[in-house]
Amino acid sequence: MKKLFIILSVFVLLSCEDDINVELANADPVLAFDAWIYRKAEKQTIRITRTNTYFDGSEPEGISGASVLVVDADGAVYPFNEEIPGLYSWLPANPTDSFGTVGQTYFLDVRINGKQYGSVSRMGRVPEIDSITWRFEEGSFGIDDFYVAEFWSRDFEGEGDAYWIKSWVNGTYLNKPTEINLSFDGAFSPGGNADGLTFIQPIRDGITPFETDENDEFIPPFTGPGEDSVYVEINSITLEAWFFWNQVIIQTDRPGSFGELFAPSLANVESNIQAEDDEQVVGFFCVSAVKGLGRRFTEDAIREVPD
Repeated sequence: MKKLFIILSVFVLLSCEDDINVELANADPVLAFDAWIYRKAEKQTIRITRTNTYFDGSEPEGISGASVLVVDADGAVYPFNEEIPGLYSWLPANPTDSFGTVGQTYFLDVRINGKQYGSVSRMGRVPEIDSITWRFEEGSFGIDDFYVAEFWSRDFEGEGDAYWIKSWVNGTYLNKPTEINLSFDGAFSPGGNADGLTFIQPIRDGITPFETDENDEFIPPFTGPGEDSVYVEINSITLEAWFFWNQVIIQTDRPGSFGELFAPSLANVESNIQAEDDEQVVGFFCVSAVKGLGRRFTEDAIREVPD
């Protein structure tokens, strides 16, 4: 009888569908910095905006009139000039030049209305991508056969290398919270046993989109050789940036519904940008070396997997 009472109680609790309207206090707007800079032969940008309230879907206000500099440890200055309110850019002197040097430390120096904001980042090393291949996966439980794309690269020997792996499938960037692909020393986190080895399989497979349709049924990412293509980039990031992206995943990949009762509370992700008077800001500054490779899905791109 006691067991039946517990089951009925849970059923009643889960059956409640009353709407609960919660009034949220308006949060004061804060400065938001998008200061990710890459070692590429192209324009680099820094965005500075002011946040909106939670339910305000309008475009954030761009901050105009700021002085934005990036300075390396040897004193070289990279000025970022304002294009439109909130968008500041740097162009290489020659089209083939890239920003920065691997192993160098860089300082962000921003001044807005006489107030200084700053941060520091070191450009880490990044390994070459050897190849991109596809492997066949036999379908089961009503799922059709499909292929998985994977990249091949080897982590450097020596602990402390963090990476952000970005991928594009047929020109579309995989930017969902579940598609943020991070690695530390070739594995998931510090202290793993993949240092100096080939990136582990879940990270190699992270360049493949796994999606479901409106009926929550699996959509095969690749059904066979044809017109599909994949482009992959490995970006070196700092340990701070690795923690930052892990917190972004926690805050954006929400379980929803009943699961939110047990999920971490919503909160701003900690920034590495400091104001001279400890004003609260959000966003991040990081300089990254980049190595990329692309490939079309052809018959010779299929990797035979031993039984």
